[in-house]
Amino acid sequence: MEEKELNDLSTPPASSVEVTNEEETKCENCDEYLAGWKRAQADYQNLKRETDQQKADFAKYANERLFEDLLPAIDQYAMVLKYQPSTEGMTDDQRKQWDNWLIGVKAVWSNWEHVMQTAGLKLVTADKTFDPQLHEAVGTESAEDKASGEIIRITQEGWMLNGKVLRPAKVIIAE
Repeated sequence: MEEKELNDLSTPPASSVEVTNEEETKCENCDEYLAGWKRAQADYQNLKRETDQQKADFAKYANERLFEDLLPAIDQYAMVLKYQPSTEGMTDDQRKQWDNWLIGVKAVWSNWEHVMQTAGLKLVTADKTFDPQLHEAVGTESAEDKASGEIIRITQEGWMLNGKVLRPAKVIIAE
C-alpha cells in the first residue's frame, strides 16, 4: 500500500488540474478586460483633450465674423485720423475747440486699439517683402529704389486675428 500511496501523492487529483486551467482562463479574461478598459480610458482622455482643443479654438476665433464686419469702420476711423485738416486760419478759440475734439477722437481710437490688441486683432505687416499669404497684389508700378516684387505701398490695411489672416493687405508692388 505504501507504493500506491506514493503514486497518489505524486499525481495531483484531477479536480485540481481543472481548477488551474479554469483559473488561467479567468486570468486571461481579466487581462483582456483590463487591457480593454485601459484602451477605453486612453480613448476617453484623447477625446477629452481634442474637445478641449476645439473649445479653445472656437473661443479664440468666436469673434472672427464680428471683426470682419467691423474692419471697414476701423479702416475709416484710421483714415480720419490720418487726414486731419490743418488748423491754419482758425481763431484761437476755434483751434482750442478743434484740439480738444481731436484729443477726444484720439482717446477713442486708443480704446479701440486696446480692444483690438486684447482680442488678438492686429495689422498685417507689409514692410517690403511681398508674401502671398499675407498680401494681395492689386497693382504694379516701376520704382527705381525697389527690387522687383517688393512692396511699394499699401492701398488697404490687412488684418489678422490670433495669427489667422482675416483680410490680406492690399499692396502695390514693384515691377
